[in-house]
Amino acid sequence: MGVVYRAHDERLRRDVAIKFLTAPRLANPDARKRFRSEALALSRLNHPNIATVYDFNTQDGTDFLVMEYITGQSLNEKIAEGPLPEKDIVRWGTQLAEGLAAAHEQGIVHRDLKPGNLRIRPDGKMKILDFGLATIMRISADDLTHTMTLTHEGGGTLPYMAPEQIYGQPVDARTDIYAVGAILYEMATGQRAFGANDPGQLIDCILYRSPKPPNSVNRRISPALESIIVKAIAREPRLRYQSARELLVDFERLSAGVHPKAALTVQRRSSARRLSLAVIPFFNMTKDPEIDYLTDGVTESLIYRLSSQPRLRLMARTTVFRFKGTDVDPLEAGRSLGVRAVLTGKMAQRGSALNVQVELVNVANGTLLWGEQYDCDAADILNLQDGISAKIAEKLLLKLTREEQNALAKRYTEDNDAYQLYLRGRYYSDRWTADVMDRGIPYYDQAIERDPAYALAYTGLAEAYCGMSSQFMSPREAMPKVRDAAIKALAIDNTLPEAHALLAVVRAFYEHNWAGAEAGFTRALELNSGSAAAHEWYGYYLTAIGSEQEALNELALARELDPLSTKINLVLGLSFGMARRYEKAIEQLVKTITMDPDFWLGHLWLGWAYEQMGRRDEALEELNKAFRLGASPYASAYLGYVQALAGRRSDAEVLVRAMEEQFKHTYVSPHHIAIVYVGLGERDRAFEWLEKAYEHREEILVFLNVDPTWDSIRADARFRDLVHRLGLPK
Repeated sequence: MGVVYRAHDERLRRDVAIKFLTAPRLANPDARKRFRSEALALSRLNHPNIATVYDFNTQDGTDFLVMEYITGQSLNEKIAEGPLPEKDIVRWGTQLAEGLAAAHEQGIVHRDLKPGNLRIRPDGKMKILDFGLATIMRISADDLTHTMTLTHEGGGTLPYMAPEQIYGQPVDARTDIYAVGAILYEMATGQRAFGANDPGQLIDCILYRSPKPPNSVNRRISPALESIIVKAIAREPRLRYQSARELLVDFERLSAGVHPKAALTVQRRSSARRLSLAVIPFFNMTKDPEIDYLTDGVTESLIYRLSSQPRLRLMARTTVFRFKGTDVDPLEAGRSLGVRAVLTGKMAQRGSALNVQVELVNVANGTLLWGEQYDCDAADILNLQDGISAKIAEKLLLKLTREEQNALAKRYTEDNDAYQLYLRGRYYSDRWTADVMDRGIPYYDQAIERDPAYALAYTGLAEAYCGMSSQFMSPREAMPKVRDAAIKALAIDNTLPEAHALLAVVRAFYEHNWAGAEAGFTRALELNSGSAAAHEWYGYYLTAIGSEQEALNELALARELDPLSTKINLVLGLSFGMARRYEKAIEQLVKTITMDPDFWLGHLWLGWAYEQMGRRDEALEELNKAFRLGASPYASAYLGYVQALAGRRSDAEVLVRAMEEQFKHTYVSPHHIAIVYVGLGERDRAFEWLEKAYEHREEILVFLNVDPTWDSIRADARFRDLVHRLGLPK
């Protein structure tokens, strides 16, 4: 379209930009006349977000524009650094909408919006460049392909062109709105809405496909911003914002904290309409606890396999395992879980012979969708699971793509003995106590010894060590084992979402590599957005770094996927507490304890929340319950902390001395000991133990910036130094 030079206007003593127009169509007198009239109109359009046009002239047969010279960076350069913070997207999106609204109200449409035509001044003001230049390059049916290639190669225009432009149809303000949506998508995700490089493929994407939801690419995007982007980039003009002014109103609502309603609601409703299924834990008919690992393992493996299907919403393991060991009514279970279908199973083993009975029931009307009985050898357990998974997909009328069929039939090992060892490892490591986790880890090691390419066994090993860290092992010992096992799993199979999430946990809580953590959690959720555990871990991380609303959003999604998980409900309560929304924290933690009155961590954090509210008697009551139920140094720490604040120094000192003595023989988190000394007001001892926690790379230190427990020593230079060394995000 032209070449731009910086020049100096000696008469008015100002720098200007001169654009020499080389488009051959300017040789046409009618085209030049039309363009000149638009240039004059733009010169009269005085708006702070539009680059001013000073003059349009011809010299020696060359046409040129004299425009405002704008310092700063192009938006292209900003986006090249990665996704932009939401506050910047909202600020510049608002300015872009304001500038377009002013132009559109004068009957002027840009037609060629793209990041290269948007410039950010050093003071943060956005300027729209090249208004009206695309008029000269109008598309006709005869030269569509030629124009597409030129615009793609020359300035990347094609990725921002609305379908009606490609079809050669008349354009209006909504055409610019589409380009704004494509630009906002790129600002929010760091990548274009459609990644195809070939012009033909890119045209096909624009005309017939929808981009990935922005939040699936960058989990930090709020639902409100995502809804604006989705509506702006809608294929059909009637579904977009009908004016830049309407877009501006939604940006203003977002800035004020009001979530605009847009097309995303439709997407979420369609997502909610996915078929939902609960796989109830298989009943052990022989009542032999030695085969519990097998009944539990088959249940869990079916959940894992079926969760790979995007058209199927699976209730998570912790929710369905509430029904373990009970003679459950499938209709009652299904209605309580809000699912469309329920799979129940019974299993008996005599020697190596297995008898398995399964039934798939329609919850709405109680009809039996499918039932079958299998008699097989335990060595055929993998084939059995293949058959059950395929039948469920068939009976639920899931029309699977080739890729989905492969995912459903995927085996992570062909060695039945290795698989049985893996199931035993999961059975023991899921109980999260030191002795059974020590029994679980050797089974994973044996499974890997039998099949060194067993990626899921490495993932299970990583998860087991992650559960041991800080509780029963020093993070310096446990977390490198988590990292090594997760990396080995991904080297074998890079599509395992759990391995990506576990590696992200290491990046965040051990290495303090925030960019690596963000990338890992994002990748895990790209691979399986239905993973409650991945949403939970990500929400826990976002809580630690102070991203309050994003954390609550992730944890709400985790709870939706796994509503009866006490752990997810606990972390949601913790997240409210760290955001200092104590009344909401108490409300959530009371609900958590209602699910399981013996859940000691629920009592612990409820007591902590009561203390933050000044309700000390209730705090001590809950913390004493946690201490009796859990017998953990974690419970001792917060009980001692509140005892000290209540003036019961001798009781607190007894607890902290016992923890210090225990530290000499087994691992006790130094962070927990520091908490008691903070309550006692002994700062030097508190910092002594915080330093030990830093030496052991305690994961919970990542919460220092948000945890109100440390408010009394926050102003101390030693605390600020510790936070600085941790490299915590601001």
